[in-house]
Amino acid sequence: MLSVPDTSTVDLTRTRLTLRVDVTFRPQIYGTETWYHIELPSKSQFFRIGYHEYVFVSLLDGQTTFSEALALTARTLGASALSQEQALSLYEWLLETDIASFSDGVRDPASQHKLKHRTAGILQKLNPFWIRIPLGRPDAVLQRLEPFFSWIFSPIATVAAVLLMLIAGCRLATDWSKFSTAAQSVFAVDNWLWLLLAWLLLKTVHETAHGLVCRRYGGSVRETGIILAFFAPLAYVDVTSCWRFSSRWQRIHVAAAGMFIELLLASVAVFTWTQVSSDVLSHLLYNIIVMASLSTLLFNANPLMKFDGYYILSDLLQIPNLSSQAASAVQRLFGRVLFGVRTTTGDVTGRHGWLLCCYGIAAIVWRLLICVTMLIAASVLFHGAGVALAIAGVIAWFGIPTWTVVMFTTRLWRTSPLRLVRGVLVATACIVVMGGVLFRLPVPFSTVAPGIVSLPEGCKVRSGVSGFISRIHVRNGQPVVAGDLLLTFRNDEIVNDHSDLLLQIQQETYRRQIAMQKHDAGAASVAVSNLRSLQDRLEETQSQLEALNVYAPTSGVVVADHLEWKLGTYISEGDDLLTVDDQRSREFRISVAQEDFPLAERRLNTHVSVRVGTRNATNGVIDRVIPRASRRVFAASLAATEGGVLSVMAADDDETDVQLTEHRFEAVVRLPTDSVSLSVGERGYATLGNLNESLATHLYDRTERWLKAQIDTATQTR
Repeated sequence: MLSVPDTSTVDLTRTRLTLRVDVTFRPQIYGTETWYHIELPSKSQFFRIGYHEYVFVSLLDGQTTFSEALALTARTLGASALSQEQALSLYEWLLETDIASFSDGVRDPASQHKLKHRTAGILQKLNPFWIRIPLGRPDAVLQRLEPFFSWIFSPIATVAAVLLMLIAGCRLATDWSKFSTAAQSVFAVDNWLWLLLAWLLLKTVHETAHGLVCRRYGGSVRETGIILAFFAPLAYVDVTSCWRFSSRWQRIHVAAAGMFIELLLASVAVFTWTQVSSDVLSHLLYNIIVMASLSTLLFNANPLMKFDGYYILSDLLQIPNLSSQAASAVQRLFGRVLFGVRTTTGDVTGRHGWLLCCYGIAAIVWRLLICVTMLIAASVLFHGAGVALAIAGVIAWFGIPTWTVVMFTTRLWRTSPLRLVRGVLVATACIVVMGGVLFRLPVPFSTVAPGIVSLPEGCKVRSGVSGFISRIHVRNGQPVVAGDLLLTFRNDEIVNDHSDLLLQIQQETYRRQIAMQKHDAGAASVAVSNLRSLQDRLEETQSQLEALNVYAPTSGVVVADHLEWKLGTYISEGDDLLTVDDQRSREFRISVAQEDFPLAERRLNTHVSVRVGTRNATNGVIDRVIPRASRRVFAASLAATEGGVLSVMAADDDETDVQLTEHRFEAVVRLPTDSVSLSVGERGYATLGNLNESLATHLYDRTERWLKAQIDTATQTR
């Protein structure tokens, strides 16, 4: 029985490799560079290597040793040939991917790298947030669908579809108020089933489009299946056969087909949604519009993860293996900064080299954010089970990278301890600097609060009693003088109570007179006491009777849209009736977040900057801060459903349609006299100043509140 060699102990420079008999190489041009696509037809696998790597690999014929192949490569390529370290890494990669095997007939060598590769695969399969479920080969189904639907991806149909998308976007903009109002319930619990149905429909069509376009250019679809990403089902198809296409525009077309068909469906749904009268169908169409647009633009088009946008960007930049090259560029950057290791072995240099570094760092940050968000959401949504899932996810995502760092550190300590010391010192210095920036540097931006222009409290006219409006004596825009009669109320109960009290006072007065004539001191005392009580009630009723007539509190212009609609309506005591604009003063009512309340209190009676619309900023004074948080929207125009910035959700009661997703405070900014040109109801914001907290604390608090608000909104019950 032959022993299995271990590439961690065997001297690879003395070994010989033989390529698989079915392996094929196809040259592809990326910009000015030539790359080779490796295809294993029996396994339907594709890989890409550079020209220099291909020269080395092409010499592995089972007779040539590693050292001989490396020497021949150096003789052919000169200074641009692979180094021994690079060639060894490529040698082991050929064994790991089963592209080559040892020429002595030994198969599947158990090297450390292969063990690492297998371990990573096992951890990936055990990752509870990324479960891959293959469902077979869909080529037969796609072949039947191709005659009916392939025309959708023709040039003429594509241009027509793009025009349809633009028209649908304009149509949606005209109905944006209706569309945004419906958005408040899209993530409600009772809508999850509709979202799931729309999601499954769209993702099935999405992946079918990838397969149809791939076959359109002569490719094949090896596998289809489902990926449970954080328990959300995602369909997938394996269209890696498009790598053999010589035209990068064909590869881009394959990658963009799914997003194209989703946006096309969303466009058709927009036109249908604006016309249908059925509530059920309208609701389903609305969910299709939301899921097709949001999931496509924010998820599939994102180039920082290996979805459609990634492959499109890779072909547009003509940088194959963009993710791995970016990771290598980041490793070289950190190696140079931390350990002083300088290398020029990158496949991409110059401007694209810096682009790779930026892309690699952005991809790492994005994946960390996604991982952390998923872990927090799991621990919140699933409680104890979520903690266990979070731990499993951490091990699956970060286990291999952490182990790689530990092994690299151990090896560096044995081979070059001074470089390791340098790396520790530089890393420590960077951590100290970043910690100082995050925990010592104050928030570098100002805190603002949204608000609207309003009139002072004294200009508002409210009902002093409850009743029906029987007469309206003014109209909107009419000038009035303080004391002018504005409205007349009718309340028969108040009038009858007033008449009854007058009659009771007369009767009680008569009783008192009789008691005094009879010298009945007790009866007289009771009558006097009753008269006092009746007089108090009469005064109260008299004030209510007088309040049936509403007078102007100040001189100015009446501000009341559709005032005539209130004629004959019932008004409760304290309700707003209208406003008299005195043409002399304005206020700016702002909505203050809970975390900004201490800052607003500190700025009481001090100047703040107020900007309304596109006008120049003006100075105002914070006149008062109402120390009672509420979820009431004091101005409907500030709600997100009306084009404002405040997040709202369906209200818990029947008094209002929406309420704020979190409690907020109200404050009033007194504007200068020259602000009378501002129209009442205009939106703007007030700058409260800088928070007295560190950047790290501010970011942590904002992230925590945002996550909590999203989870609360998603899990609310109606």
